Amino acid sequence: MTTRNHVLGMFVAMTLFAASHLAVTDSAYSAEESDSSSEFELLRSDIRTKKMALIAERMEFSGKEADAFWPIYRKYDVELAAINDKKVTLLMDYMHSHKTLDDAKAKELAQGVFGVDQMTLDLRKKYFDELSGVVSPKTAVRFLQIERRLQQLVDVQLASRNPAIKK
Repeated sequence: MTTRNHVLGMFVAMTLFAASHLAVTDSAYSAEESDSSSEFELLRSDIRTKKMALIAERMEFSGKEADAFWPIYRKYDVELAAINDKKVTLLMDYMHSHKTLDDAKAKELAQGVFGVDQMTLDLRKKYFDELSGVVSPKTAVRFLQIERRLQQLVDVQLASRNPAIKK
């Protein structure tokens, strides 16, 4: 399978994730929350698997590089998942409150977004330093480049599904 197909597959999977979790309304969310929790975890697992396959293909590791990279990547992925959980919570909070958004709630949401963005940046810096100690800095940057591109795809998809704040 080509890299393009992998990216498209991940884009579709992440789109499904965004649609299934951000399109739920206030009234439906609490009733469907427990049912969708297991679906969410299955989808998340599938996305992680596809993402790892894409990274492996794009990174073109030697055996020694792969042996050094993957244990660090798995730690990174666990920490990133925790940040993404916060991001999803923020997005759900926005979806539930955007029609009645007041200035105080807008500030709260903005601070949450800044926090998630900062946590993501800090995580990337932390793991760049760790990765560049076991693979070349160029290889570590290539990983960050792939990671950022994938995140940008997800962010564009999420943004396209979120209603704009009304004046």
